[in-house]
Amino acid sequence: MTLQRDDFEYAGLNSRDDLQVEMGNVVLPSAPAMAEEVTDIPAMYGNQFNGTNFTSRTISIPVSIYCADNQDAFNQKMHNLSGLLLSDDPSDNGKEYPLVFGFEPKVTYWGHITAISDPAPINPGMYDMTLTITFVQSDPRATLPQVQKPLNNGLNTITVDGTARTAPVVQVIPKRPLKYIGFNLNGGQFGLGPEAPNDQASAIQPDTDVLNDPIASMAMWTNDPNAISGIKTDDEYKYQGRAEINSNTSAMKVAIVNGTKDFGPLPDSLSDTWIGPTYRYTGMTQALTNYRVRAGLHHMRYSGTHNGRAMGKVQLSLLDASGNMIGRFVIGDHMQGGKTYVTLQLYKPGTAFKDAHKTFYWGYGPSGSFTNKRDEKVKIKTGTTTKTVTKTSRSKRGKVTKKSIKETVNKYVTTVNKEESNCLTNAWVFMDLTKSGNVYTWELHQYSLYDGQPYHNRNKYLIASGRWVDTNNEYEAALGGFGQTFLKHPITEDNAKVPYMAPYMTLTDLRVWNHKQPQPNEPTYIANAGEEIVMNCETDTVTVNGRLVSPVWATDYPQLKPGVNGLTMVGDLDDAKMTLKYLPKLL
Repeated sequence: MTLQRDDFEYAGLNSRDDLQVEMGNVVLPSAPAMAEEVTDIPAMYGNQFNGTNFTSRTISIPVSIYCADNQDAFNQKMHNLSGLLLSDDPSDNGKEYPLVFGFEPKVTYWGHITAISDPAPINPGMYDMTLTITFVQSDPRATLPQVQKPLNNGLNTITVDGTARTAPVVQVIPKRPLKYIGFNLNGGQFGLGPEAPNDQASAIQPDTDVLNDPIASMAMWTNDPNAISGIKTDDEYKYQGRAEINSNTSAMKVAIVNGTKDFGPLPDSLSDTWIGPTYRYTGMTQALTNYRVRAGLHHMRYSGTHNGRAMGKVQLSLLDASGNMIGRFVIGDHMQGGKTYVTLQLYKPGTAFKDAHKTFYWGYGPSGSFTNKRDEKVKIKTGTTTKTVTKTSRSKRGKVTKKSIKETVNKYVTTVNKEESNCLTNAWVFMDLTKSGNVYTWELHQYSLYDGQPYHNRNKYLIASGRWVDTNNEYEAALGGFGQTFLKHPITEDNAKVPYMAPYMTLTDLRVWNHKQPQPNEPTYIANAGEEIVMNCETDTVTVNGRLVSPVWATDYPQLKPGVNGLTMVGDLDDAKMTLKYLPKLL
């Protein structure tokens, strides 16, 4: 929505349409609050000046509410205003939101509401009122729209708008494995990997590429019954139906046949049987004793009375060279619309599916992502039946007669739709698992479906990792392949032929490396070809494919200054894709 000159927007709420107020003349403060730091020195003429603290900035927003003589309307607007601007939810404490004025729509002020003054009447006896909303910025700088620029290896000239320093974020996707990377900016340095030339020359590559499949073809996958016999999952199941490639996104999904997902025919009994296609990957040419595997699964359950009750399960299986399962990564649903779960497990070679496994993760993500609609009773027509009913009639003379007739009536069953949701209800999650001897390190990291970047808020998204030592070598097995499974569990709606949307599930990427464990203090490569490196001077962190990494070498994390800057990239980056992002800031 385009802001009018005399409107403002706070936390996405429009002053006129949502808050139902009219903004008056806003006079922006010339500077934030300042506090001089001085020290009294005995026998010294004057004070020792230690600098100035720039603290918060306060913006007063006068607004008016016009209700003439309608007290009820005024009361309602005041309740609405307070309810939208204030919150008694403890989880909202510490949050700040953007404020944008219509008279300068490109400038964003981040802060929080600290006061709403008492209304003062414009006309005595009427309910036309003025009041003031007090907005405070803990960081007194305002921001302009984000700038994104490509970078070249070597020197880059960057001209920055605004009047304040700002933190650069450098994103790099190399075309070859990297030993080190960094940049110089305004006298500061920031980088990752061994600094010394000798260490760079002797750096080893822990992970060498074996497989990099973007899942753009079904050519390497087979659903031959003998090939998939070693792929197991929970409860009763029947592998049937077909999968296909979604050419728009380069991902494997359930095939669409005659407008519906091909999970195959419904079983005679709906009790515990999962149905859907399973495939085995045939592109592994060697079995790996030590390995690193990275793969992404996407799961989405649709909202609505019947859609919310649907159950899906998408599973990537790790197989040995004979096709038997040695591990699995799953995103799945519970019955009646229960919240979605993720699990990552290892399986002992040569044992039954349920007998022996090591669970690295089984859960629902952070509790803060869980929301629950009120349970809804769902009445579903299951057919018709004939029953005998007695009807009574009375003649004009008052004679009562009874007659038994047969009527066809509908049969119903009542079920429940919980429609619980969490961060995994519509989630793209990457598994990263490394086996080095009997040591396993793992990570599950949720990615954004909008920009393809990893999330970093552990209170809202699934970000989990760990390390485990198989002290008795019970799970020792070489990685020889993969299986991919898409299942749905039939529900009452299937027998009753009530239309609904089954969950959407995909496999999005599959990468495998042969792993070589470096010795302590041995310099190593920092990233493989195609892995995203983000050097973030705003959070003072470096990530590789979303994982926090070290060692990081830096002076004070360098900042971009207003005006012309020279930023020099260093590393083997001639054909890398490099992008600089920053927010110009105003004092």
